[in-house]
Amino acid sequence: MNLGKIFTVKLYWLMCAAALIVAFGCGEDSEGPENGNNTVLTPVDLLPDDDDISGWVTVGAAEEANDFDGLFDVINGGAEVFIDNGFVSAAFQIYNECIAGVCSTALVHLRIYDQGSEDNARATYDKVGTGIGIPWNGAGMEARVDESGLASYIVEFWQRNLYVQVIIEEKTDEALNVAKLFASQVSSEIG
Repeated sequence: MNLGKIFTVKLYWLMCAAALIVAFGCGEDSEGPENGNNTVLTPVDLLPDDDDISGWVTVGAAEEANDFDGLFDVINGGAEVFIDNGFVSAAFQIYNECIAGVCSTALVHLRIYDQGSEDNARATYDKVGTGIGIPWNGAGMEARVDESGLASYIVEFWQRNLYVQVIIEEKTDEALNVAKLFASQVSSEIG
């Protein structure tokens, strides 16, 4: 076999391998949640729109963090556990219930973190917990309700490569149900 033919055969197989990588993808992104079109969803894509949860609307624009500095800026120092466990990106949105122009005083803070893999999302979930959360089976692979706040609830879960927190600034049974509703909505979108 001459060198030209060997080079052509190797080039052919290299091109086939490249075509397979392009067609089927590779790397960490392949673990992310996908919509019906097999497009990987980002944390921002998973934020509910106004009235996706009846009566609840966004307050201001969503904040995004796509690097370590951005994460530190948004959560002001609480970023270490996320960075140590594979942080990729995050989205943050505040919601308020407004019905017929009257808005409630309770705000919902939704935080969605892409941790790059299921193992990282689970590790983040394990490390963020206070140790006194109450298990809840309404969202994700594993979820809990943290009742330790004096005037708030935190519902948190992990699913696929994502760690999600829903914080509601009111401590009533109705508020807890709203937080669980947000968690269920996001979990359903992740799929």
